[in-house]
Amino acid sequence: MPDDTSEMSRKAFETAVDTRKFEIQLFWTRSIFFWGFIASAFVGYASLRQHASDLSIVVACFGVVCSVAWSLVNRGSKYWQEAWESKVERLEPLVTGPLFATEEKVQVHKVSWLRARRYSVSKLAIGLSDYTVFVWVAIVAWELTRLYSPFCVHTWLKNLGILAFVALSIVYVALLAIFGHSSKRESGSA
Repeated sequence: MPDDTSEMSRKAFETAVDTRKFEIQLFWTRSIFFWGFIASAFVGYASLRQHASDLSIVVACFGVVCSVAWSLVNRGSKYWQEAWESKVERLEPLVTGPLFATEEKVQVHKVSWLRARRYSVSKLAIGLSDYTVFVWVAIVAWELTRLYSPFCVHTWLKNLGILAFVALSIVYVALLAIFGHSSKRESGSA
């Protein structure tokens, strides 16, 4: 007769694994949902700017709100994914042994820049959502400058803004490369 405790542990483990998979699936589903709004906002902004409409700032503000919401949703999704991963790691010794907790060695290729690396896909998605917020905030700042600054200041700020945007984008890429790695605990996470 099977032990009730081991059966409960097995069911709890299976539920935790399935829920973790579901949370990862929801992470990407939510991202696609927000990208629909953000892409629409980019198209709307570009269309309105083409006609020099002052309504473009309204669409840019909508883009900021959608991007901030996306960034926060990504963080919430990552939290729940990690919460279920903790449950899996706690239950797995009772059911399968250290399956998720054991990190596999990945074969290193001779060409080091082509080899696999331990980046967290969800951390990189969070980084992209944060960068999208940054882009929309820059667009809103540009629109405010365009609408309310004198022409001589407007030209000077445009050139400075473009240089600053490029420089900050390069720094951001470096930060993604440095901080986008998976931690040891997240080796199996998305």
